[in-house]
Amino acid sequence: MASTQNVGQVFNTFHHLLKELEPFVDVKNMRLAFDKDGNGFLVAPDFTEPLEADSKLHRLVREEMRQIIAKHRLIKTE
Repeated sequence: MASTQNVGQVFNTFHHLLKELEPFVDVKNMRLAFDKDGNGFLVAPDFTEPLEADSKLHRLVREEMRQIIAKHRLIKTE
């Protein structure tokens, strides 16, 4: 994920996914972080998960983020 353009696109994907999931899942403390090599991580107070999907394939990045969130969060029932 070294390219600045890819970092921006991954952040945009993350931002829109959180807006979509917010009514159903607690996403308020989730962040997207990048290391010095441009590798992405989905970060929350109780987990840190690396993003391994090719950052050029937005559909795969979005699906990977969604799966990580589903793995660590329950759907709101109230």
